[in-house]
Amino acid sequence: SGDPVFAALSVRDRQVLAHMADGLSNTDIAERLGISEKTVRNHASNLFDKLGVWSRARAIVFAREHGFSD
Repeated sequence: SGDPVFAALSVRDRQVLAHMADGLSNTDIAERLGISEKTVRNHASNLFDKLGVWSRARAIVFAREHGFSD
């Protein structure tokens, strides 16, 4: 849904982005998804590259402005 850039995201990328957009911390995201906090950070980094943003806040704004929904 929304911007075609979201089609390039993996299922896990989409999950991490959705949790970020809900305001969860990396620690909370890691707990919810059953992965390590380092893995969440790696996904976040990849997400930022795919979305062309440089921060968590920009990723959330981008997601909201471009109609991301999971």
